[in-house]
Amino acid sequence: MGELWLESDRAAAAGRDLAAAGRHLGELRDTAGAEAAALSGARPWGNDDIGQAFERNYRPIEHQVLQAWEKLGGYVEGLGDAVVQAVREAVQTDHTASVRVEHTYRKRS
Repeated sequence: MGELWLESDRAAAAGRDLAAAGRHLGELRDTAGAEAAALSGARPWGNDDIGQAFERNYRPIEHQVLQAWEKLGGYVEGLGDAVVQAVREAVQTDHTASVRVEHTYRKRS
């Protein structure tokens, strides 16, 4: 089996970037998404039969998209945080193992 090399600084930075991207998605949802929802509240498609039919179909989809957008931001941020935590734990595990090996071989010398 081959060896696994982890560039911990690089992997942790990528995790932080991923978490920041998730926060940014959430911010976009809170700004651009909220603005789109507010604009649609004025029902720019009109109030005639066609406008009412559009409204009935549009509103549930708008709600689903905005809700999914919000959740996606949270999931991406959480994934980035999990990457950072996994890197931290991998580095700590490696360090702990190296200390154990060093102590074991010192006792044999």
